[in-house]
Amino acid sequence: MKMVSIATVFLPIIYNATMSIEKISSSTSTSTSLRQYQMIHEVYVLSDACDRQILSQYDLNISQFRLLSLLHNQRGQRLTVLSQRLLLSKSTITRLVDQLEHKGWAQRVADPEDRRAQRVVLTPAGFEQRAIIADAHLQSLEKRLQALTDEEKVQLKILLDKLSAGLRSRLEADNPYQIAL
Repeated sequence: MKMVSIATVFLPIIYNATMSIEKISSSTSTSTSLRQYQMIHEVYVLSDACDRQILSQYDLNISQFRLLSLLHNQRGQRLTVLSQRLLLSKSTITRLVDQLEHKGWAQRVADPEDRRAQRVVLTPAGFEQRAIIADAHLQSLEKRLQALTDEEKVQLKILLDKLSAGLRSRLEADNPYQIAL
């Protein structure tokens, strides 16, 4: 099997997406907001590619990893809560849980508070694997952020917190029935 670098696959995608956005806006001058959006998108795509590269070593996809990350205590989580937290359909959550059960990392158990509901809990192997994978992911994140000084990391956090709060506020104002993010 031929091994292909994640960067080889994703960098052309990023370039093409950026060029498409620029073509759309070519009739008007490229605004600062558009360029900032493009940069945020590019960082997201690159970060996603790095996540995929790390998680592929554990035969996991990003959705499986996010699900594992939410199962942090012995009580587990209801399938409906997982669906809401991950912004995925219930059928997708069911498929992800099936995949983690197949690996022996998760299992469904009856919810003691509601006999109609089920909770998803990690098995002992799941707790062990989640810790290993989370550590590898954290090390990867730390390497990615080495491009910034400590001061820049603080500034980035402040700016991202401010942008996130503004976006949440905007979503709530535009649609008061929006699900909690």
